[in-house]
Amino acid sequence: MKNSYLYLSYLSAIAIILFPVHTITNIPNVLAQTPEVESSPESSASKAEADKLFETGVEQFRTGKFDEALESYEKVLAIRKELGDQAGIAQTLNNMGDVYVNQREYAQALDVLQQALTIRRKINDRPGVSETLNLIGFTYQRQREFSQALNLHQEALDISQAVKDRPNEGESLHNIAAVKASQGQLDQALEFYEQALTIREEVGDRRNRGRTLNNMGVVYFRMSNYDKALETYQKALTVRREINDSAGVGRLLNNIGFVYREKGEDSEALKYFQQAVAMLESIGDQRSVGRIYGFMGKLYEKQGEEDKALEVYEKGLEAAKVAEDKTAQLEALSYLGDAYYEMGENAKAQSIYEQSLAFYQEAEDKAGEGKTTVGLGKVYNRLGENDKAKQVLLKALPVNKEVGEKSVIAANFNALGEAYYSSGDYSIALNYHKLALNNLPDKEDKNAVAIAYEGIGDSLYQLRQYPQALENLVQALAIYKESEETVKEGKIYGQLGTILAAQEKPELAVVFYKQAINLNEVMRSEEGEKSFLEKPEEIYRNLAGLLLQQERIVEAQQVLDLLKIQELDNYLGNVKGNEATATGVKLLAAEEKILTEETTDILEREIDKNNLKADFPEFNNLQAKLQKLPGTALFYPLILADKLELVLIQAEGDPIHKTVEVKAEEIEGAIAEFRLTILTPVGDVKDSAEKLYNWLIKPIENELAQANVNTILYAPDNQLRYLPLAALYDGEKWLVESFGANNIIAASLTNFETKPKNQPRVLAAALTEGNYQVKVGTRQVELTPTTVKLVENLAETIPGTRKLVNSEFSSETTISSFNEYNIVHLDTPVVLLTGETGNGKPEDSFILFGDGDRVTLRDMESWSLPNVDLVVLSAAETNIGGQIGNGEEIVGFGYQMQNAGVEAIVTSLWRVNDDSAQLMNTFYTVLQEGKSKTEALREAQINMITGKDKEANNPYYWSSFILMGNGF
Repeated sequence: MKNSYLYLSYLSAIAIILFPVHTITNIPNVLAQTPEVESSPESSASKAEADKLFETGVEQFRTGKFDEALESYEKVLAIRKELGDQAGIAQTLNNMGDVYVNQREYAQALDVLQQALTIRRKINDRPGVSETLNLIGFTYQRQREFSQALNLHQEALDISQAVKDRPNEGESLHNIAAVKASQGQLDQALEFYEQALTIREEVGDRRNRGRTLNNMGVVYFRMSNYDKALETYQKALTVRREINDSAGVGRLLNNIGFVYREKGEDSEALKYFQQAVAMLESIGDQRSVGRIYGFMGKLYEKQGEEDKALEVYEKGLEAAKVAEDKTAQLEALSYLGDAYYEMGENAKAQSIYEQSLAFYQEAEDKAGEGKTTVGLGKVYNRLGENDKAKQVLLKALPVNKEVGEKSVIAANFNALGEAYYSSGDYSIALNYHKLALNNLPDKEDKNAVAIAYEGIGDSLYQLRQYPQALENLVQALAIYKESEETVKEGKIYGQLGTILAAQEKPELAVVFYKQAINLNEVMRSEEGEKSFLEKPEEIYRNLAGLLLQQERIVEAQQVLDLLKIQELDNYLGNVKGNEATATGVKLLAAEEKILTEETTDILEREIDKNNLKADFPEFNNLQAKLQKLPGTALFYPLILADKLELVLIQAEGDPIHKTVEVKAEEIEGAIAEFRLTILTPVGDVKDSAEKLYNWLIKPIENELAQANVNTILYAPDNQLRYLPLAALYDGEKWLVESFGANNIIAASLTNFETKPKNQPRVLAAALTEGNYQVKVGTRQVELTPTTVKLVENLAETIPGTRKLVNSEFSSETTISSFNEYNIVHLDTPVVLLTGETGNGKPEDSFILFGDGDRVTLRDMESWSLPNVDLVVLSAAETNIGGQIGNGEEIVGFGYQMQNAGVEAIVTSLWRVNDDSAQLMNTFYTVLQEGKSKTEALREAQINMITGKDKEANNPYYWSSFILMGNGF
């Protein structure tokens, strides 16, 4: 009778590694047999203890608990040495060697394996010699010393064949196949695996049959024969499940996930990765779990699910920490750093990279140090620390050159190119990107190649070498399209549009701008996604300008709507638009043809200018809505650098387009002058108001008159949002005396339906005591309370009005009561901060409640106010600090209210306190007569202009209020 020493390896047929490439690993024989030794009862007890400990070590090893396995084997070794059990000593040393191999401690592995080999030769355990030779060969294979490994496996094969040891013969053939596969000799590898498989089946060795099938699957994978790989993996999976090998099942599920990922079936790949994680977690193999989470994160990033990617990266890091696997921790940190960088979370990326760098430097890992330093340099550049970025990247370059990994060296050159581009050193940037490209002669790292081409193209554009710029960008585009990098693809389309515009190819520029915007809109419409264009508004404005230049007004209006939504999304980060905007702007047949042409020279592409017309049902629908609102026209101004474009859409007929030759800086100066003058009741604002009227309204006066327009639906652009349209002056009268003004965010976000007028049910609240400070930039600004006068007047005007003052006016009580009323009037400080005075975030702007609580625009995302028809803010302030922004905080507030279900919002642009009481009294009186909100505001303003109180005639008192939303 013979003793059986169970031997199992931790790794199955594939090593789980940092890069998602299948690697063949070889595992020595499962079962080793040695001569039985006679023993005393005492020694039998010790032997039983050793055998039990040995089995514990094997199980610990199988589940990746290497340190625990070594500890068990050390105890076994001590007992077997005391017993003089040479065969057992050799087997224990053999298993210890395998542990060291998996810990990458190759010198220690070879030391104990040589000891095992010496013993086995001495006791003439030829099957054992074959087993140990195979494991020593595997150790050399892991160190990529394939010739030495092959010699050892061949020696093991010769011995096993001589003694007719079929299990070890199969193992030797398996190992030779693994070496052949590692050398890229895949057909020969399959031949040896087939021979090994035949023997495994013959001797009934199911465990190792599963291993060989697994490795064959890897070979098929590397041959890109994915269907055959899946078939082979499934056979191996069946075997693993039959023998209840949870570790093997988990790793096979992981391998199957890889195949689906390569087939482009990412959802299926994630499903298998998730199953693999669940299985491996159940056996405590945190080392493998951590790395699979990394693979999952990459897929989530590819799908644009950044939050999920970060979640699994964090889990991967935690698993690596539990496993005390420093290598896996560093991998997880690398994934996290890269993910945060791609998301634009620069501070977090910097922190992660710095942690990683400290680890690598402590471990004297030059490869990791160099690669991480490149990531850190890119973050510094993104943060505007250009000199620091260059310093760090230049320091990394010799380190990466010493390591010699071409893709990392190329990344280093590309990062230097980006840093010098950022500082305006375009010629130097160009040279670095060329060096990156030259360092990738085989062009296998497609992402690095594309980045290099893109960097070369951008630099050449800045150097005004347009044809060469286009040539390189087209090459980058081809790579991004092939790899389905939608974000990067969209950026390139935008860059191509800009260059073609500079080359005076406006029709071609429109095509590529449209494609950039359409990809951007598709991405933005998906949950969790945001714009990928670096300066999205610039692309939208350029496209609208080019379309108007070609008198393609209907298309321009569509782009202007998208521009408004994009600006909102930049500010709030949660604006997806709707079905009308999700597909972007329509590509005409001639334009689609341009995009499908295969010529790499874009300048040679010809577009049929006579075939740039099409039906636009969206525009027809818009006009149909306007027809239900007699006397109404839609007005879009667009401020460009050197001109002002005006678009007027009426219920019937073609849209109207006028161009005003005035620079953006002149318009901004006039608005600033208007605001500065009007904020004092004694100021005369007529000069600046007339100047603005002449730019904005006079060019379309005749068209407004001919169409009998009495209400302008106004979608203001940029700084025009700080300007009440009602207060423009034609030289004789104010605009409000001729037209009502109803501001909207965008036509596609506006409900044009008129609704039955409800009997007013009013909630009126005021903060009338206390002093409050708000930080504006570096200054503290005092917010003064209102008085109770306006609320009391409102209660007299509309019986049944509920009043909440000061402590009664708490955020909790008030907000929970909103839906009991159809009008909510808040006479309390409301701060709407610009990006110039605040941080450019919705958290900067807020409503101050009576209990001192601030509710920000961000907080309003959770509001649901389906019963509220009108919200009035009579003490809101914009332009605090005197710096004009782009009005994002104004439309941001309007959007949050509109998104919550409110039909219309009336808000002040500056505070007039009790002096607004007369206007509000008239406004609510007219509302009770059943007139629209727009009509009520207009009549209230005209009443003050024409009233006997000459002081109240001043637009300071009546023009502060604007109406946004559905005022019909």
